[in-house]
Amino acid sequence: MFRREELLRRFGGWFPVRVAARYVAIGGYDRALALATQVFVALVPMLIVVAAAVPSDDRPAAGGFLVDRLRLSGSAAADLQQLMQRPPGPTEPVTLLSAALLVVSVVGFTRTLQRTYQAAWLLPTQGLRGFVHGLLGAAALVVEVVLVLLVGLLVDGFRGAALVTVAVNLVLSVLLWWPVQRLLLGGRVTWRQLLPSAVLSGVGQVVVITLSGVYLQVAIETQAARYGLIGVAFVLVSWMVVLGLLLVLGAVLGAEAAYDPTSAAPTAAGCGRRGCAGSTRPPADEPSTT
Repeated sequence: MFRREELLRRFGGWFPVRVAARYVAIGGYDRALALATQVFVALVPMLIVVAAAVPSDDRPAAGGFLVDRLRLSGSAAADLQQLMQRPPGPTEPVTLLSAALLVVSVVGFTRTLQRTYQAAWLLPTQGLRGFVHGLLGAAALVVEVVLVLLVGLLVDGFRGAALVTVAVNLVLSVLLWWPVQRLLLGGRVTWRQLLPSAVLSGVGQVVVITLSGVYLQVAIETQAARYGLIGVAFVLVSWMVVLGLLLVLGAVLGAEAAYDPTSAAPTAAGCGRRGCAGSTRPPADEPSTT
């Protein structure tokens, strides 16, 4: 039976092996769960803030739109309709608290994503400067979400709307993930090196969202009829974990794709102070000698 070191010597330079090693080394699954948790925590505050911000005349239509999009029925649909038609006032404590929690969740999500990219690229944190970059990245992510929603609303109803939506969202996702990664990494990685990760993240995002448009609605409809809001929450959490895994894998794949593994033999099963298996870059806390 081959020893672990011999397997690494033989196959450690393979791209899939290096990706898997880096993913395990940075705790990829834990980071994906953390990202999913941040998004889920922001869901209820976001619904409350949106409900409070929608004009009273448009609330029934907004509630119906959400129910139709999510294919809700029974108690889950009734609860969402009630929230949209009888929301708290804009200045009530629950609305203000929800707005504050929403901001904290968005910033927390961005900071978690920022640390994920830094770990994937073996880069140290930047303190206050990195926090500012994280805030800018959060603003860019909000812009991306708004643009994707607007595209869906603008092309809805046109012939071939599904294909147009997928194509436009693909271009937008790649173009927006490119500068987002640059911001989160503090400009320490070149635009060219970040392009593979931006393409992978953008394509993965569109694929997951497109597939979820079919699966997610059916799953929510089924689970809502059986378990009400608890069933809806379970489906949403599962979907968010998938999105979190997509983001982490995009960071890992992009970091490995940006380097040539043939110039140095793999020396370790993963990323650490001495670098990643098959990686040619210097460790994060040591300067380059070239």
